Amino acid sequence: MVQRKMMSNMEIYNIANGLIEGFRDTNITLPVKANFYFQKNMNSLIEMAQDIDKSRIAIFEKYGTLDEENNQYKFDPAVTDDVNRELQDLFDLEQEVKVNLIELDWFDKVELTAQQMAAITYMIKDDDEDAKDE
Repeated sequence: MVQRKMMSNMEIYNIANGLIEGFRDTNITLPVKANFYFQKNMNSLIEMAQDIDKSRIAIFEKYGTLDEENNQYKFDPAVTDDVNRELQDLFDLEQEVKVNLIELDWFDKVELTAQQMAAITYMIKDDDEDAKDE
């Protein structure tokens, strides 16, 4: 089942980073159906987060200069408010995200950490939401 959810760029960015951190270098074996939808969701969110990151970097480049030694942008204090305002505007924007819902019982025999569970929560089918729709 596919659901469309409105998510802020901040939510997208944080969830994508949570997925990357939570599932990098793991040897979790998921059932085929769960793995297929999980990968589709993860790839979609990571791609969206990469677009958000490009916009974030563009803001940094617009107002600052890259300190190559520390790989960080330096800003004139006079533009700090502008940088923060544009970053806030970027992360407040909302996008429609297509989510392939996954049944929680598909993970019955899979051991997930709390971090991993938090990262996939957005894609777990919520039976309470279905009851509200009826």
